[in-house]
Amino acid sequence: MPIPFQKVILPCVFVFSGVTLLLVAFYRMRSTVLPETRDSLETGYNSKGYCKWVFTHYESSEYELSWFQRIEVAQKDICKVVAQPQHAEASGVIVNRTLELMSLPVEHQWKTYDSFPPSNFSTKSDRYMSRMHYNRTCYDDKSQSFHLAPGKGIQLIEPLWGMLRDPYDVYCGELKLHTQRQQPHPGQSKAHIMPQGFAPYTYSVTDEESALRSRWRTHGLPPWHTSLRPFQDPRIGTAFRFPQKIHLDLGSSYFGVWTMNNQAASGQWFYDTYHARGQPFDRFIAVEVETLNDTTAFEQLPPDLVGVYTLMNVGLTMDPGSKLNTIDMIKRLVAPEDFFVFKLDIDAAPIEEPIVESLLNDDPNNGGASALIDELMFEHHVNYNPMNGPWGSPQGVGDLHRSYNVFRDLRRKGIRAHSWP
Repeated sequence: MPIPFQKVILPCVFVFSGVTLLLVAFYRMRSTVLPETRDSLETGYNSKGYCKWVFTHYESSEYELSWFQRIEVAQKDICKVVAQPQHAEASGVIVNRTLELMSLPVEHQWKTYDSFPPSNFSTKSDRYMSRMHYNRTCYDDKSQSFHLAPGKGIQLIEPLWGMLRDPYDVYCGELKLHTQRQQPHPGQSKAHIMPQGFAPYTYSVTDEESALRSRWRTHGLPPWHTSLRPFQDPRIGTAFRFPQKIHLDLGSSYFGVWTMNNQAASGQWFYDTYHARGQPFDRFIAVEVETLNDTTAFEQLPPDLVGVYTLMNVGLTMDPGSKLNTIDMIKRLVAPEDFFVFKLDIDAAPIEEPIVESLLNDDPNNGGASALIDELMFEHHVNYNPMNGPWGSPQGVGDLHRSYNVFRDLRRKGIRAHSWP
């Protein structure tokens, strides 16, 4: 929505380079965190106008690349390969680092950008992690377009390795890796997933590599979390649409339990991981084809989700022209400047596959839905042992090698794509 002139007091009006910016009162009223710029993280503006960050490329770690070289053969006996000493050691480093980052006490929240102070990048375990890269762009009011500006950013993400699941989980039986930590939800471990707020990042408004090395933050919101969309308002000239934070859960079951089993409560996990960390969702949409009891569903909600949470107790499709077409619904709900977390796990490859193929094949610069997704949690149901035990043997969907390619290619489009359990 535009920033309304009537609601902003005069001290909150700034004019830079012909751009009228109406900020502070609306910022406080909406409690919306604004994107980073050089002079002010809180306002999102500097003396040269508004700047935002855009994804440029994905960089696989050396360890991830080594798995791409071996996975076609390794998938034939994946549990035995992961249990080899060098991979068991690497798995321990990756999972322990992710758990360390995720174990931040709940009172620590990120209500503004850069909530945590920068530090030197010295954690050896992070060399296993892959990287998402970003560049800074600034808005020119005369041309009404963004142009490349000095500034680079990097954020870590867990590598693609092994089974694309927590190697300490139960699926490999006697060959699974062993740990002293408790496994509260066997078969549903998310210990390998590094969500955005818990992923170390760095950025600099110069292009100097030394500046990047000295500004790593372990937690919080990076400046590319959301952005503002400029548009021309006939009353005030250039105005900006503020972002929303949206979660869509396809295959949600109940908020607190999964088909009355609390081992896989995805709604609670997303609430704890994003909403309760100081960036509450504006919309929290749960889609479940299995019939749920409305009273039970809403009794499980925390108070601050009531009115935000929507339960769609129907199945979505990929049928062209259908009002329940998944991609069309995403385009109606989400704008490019929003922060959008999408979970896809409906245990139905005939529907999941077309959704993912659509994301992989669209043009993000020409209205493609892939440009709208910031974080994707996807359980890719393919055919390999030992997962063809719980999944059966789905046909025509490929194998673990294909999963590697799917997740890498989604990341190459700027989506923080994670393998959901």
